[in-house]
Amino acid sequence: MVLPFSLPYCLVTRKYINGLGQRFGFFKANYCWHHPLRIWFHAASVGEVQAAKALIDELDKRNVDADLIISTVTEQGQLAVKRQFGSRVVCLYAPIDLPWIINRFIKLLNPTVYVCLETELWPNILHQLNTQGITTLLLNGRLSARSCRHYRFIAGFMNRVMNSISAAAVISRQDMERYITLGLEQEKIIISGNAKYDLEASAVHNARESARKLPGLKPRPGQIILVAGSTHNGEEEALIDIHQHLCPKLSGLLTIIAPRHLERLPELEVFLNQRRLKFQKFSDLSTGVRTADIILLDYMGVLTRLYAKADFIFCGGSLVAKGGHNIMEAATQGRPPFFGPHMDDFADAAALLLEKQAGFQVASGAELEERILYFIRHKHEYQKSCQAALQAASAQQGAARRQVDLIIKYSCPKELGN
Repeated sequence: MVLPFSLPYCLVTRKYINGLGQRFGFFKANYCWHHPLRIWFHAASVGEVQAAKALIDELDKRNVDADLIISTVTEQGQLAVKRQFGSRVVCLYAPIDLPWIINRFIKLLNPTVYVCLETELWPNILHQLNTQGITTLLLNGRLSARSCRHYRFIAGFMNRVMNSISAAAVISRQDMERYITLGLEQEKIIISGNAKYDLEASAVHNARESARKLPGLKPRPGQIILVAGSTHNGEEEALIDIHQHLCPKLSGLLTIIAPRHLERLPELEVFLNQRRLKFQKFSDLSTGVRTADIILLDYMGVLTRLYAKADFIFCGGSLVAKGGHNIMEAATQGRPPFFGPHMDDFADAAALLLEKQAGFQVASGAELEERILYFIRHKHEYQKSCQAALQAASAQQGAARRQVDLIIKYSCPKELGN
């Protein structure tokens, strides 16, 4: 809840100084609107922008013509919108949650429907929109147990906030139960899964089929395949240590390292040469002949297929502070991903998989090594986690479609749903 000391707070802390004029509703609304349907997505930051992209992609598939507005709270969110959408959407900083500012935004933008994403429950925005008869949807909704407990201290107030929501699509049954506790009517809620991690079943099947055709990756009898995706500086060293430690203990280990940034390949080659380790680039396997048990992935577009081939998967950017990467890509292939403590950009996916024992968080390379060795020795336990990962990923399939169904149902002429 934003109080009238917002301006001095912004000026003193410099926290939200960027776009301050927009936040107070001072911007020129000289936009060229082309369609009667105008959808205002509110996304706090990068994670919510990912959800907005999934929904906008689905709107495109359904041939829903609409003018699109995306507001964000953070500068990182603004950059993500501009990078992914360019001039295709109107991109603004979100209004400060005060009635006169909200009403100015509504007058300038004149939205048909307002979509708040995940946990972005701004009470004045929702109230003012609802008062003016504008559809308000909560999509990709989630609510932690901790936040739910805190909100219950202001139960009467939250009940009024919930009454301002026209309909909601939440990620899980637990999210639905928590929103019901706060006063959102069950009839208004559907359980949709997480749109950010909605991968079409056909894409998953294609990855598995094409994985069988990858050259030079047929393991020797008993050989384990470890794939490390989207790795960063500091993680490859840990992975190579794991490779060297595990090789004497196993029938064989094939380690495939896919650096997040391909321009780092020369330094990785230098590192491996210094360690006097034999390796090959993935492109060198085109002949179908593999002569090394360490492979460096040196081109894009293959990682999902490699995940389909793997016995164990580590998702990088997580042992070092890079925010993590999309661990659900591993889960879609029926493998519980291993990841480090730095999962800021994918915290919701990490929580989802950890809750179902469908993914494993490790604090270090040494712990990753211990976990892999443990599961090699306890295959039945690992298979249960593989199945849990696949089930968790499958539950997200169709999430974007189900959420766009709500947009169409509550805000579009009937012919748009065809």
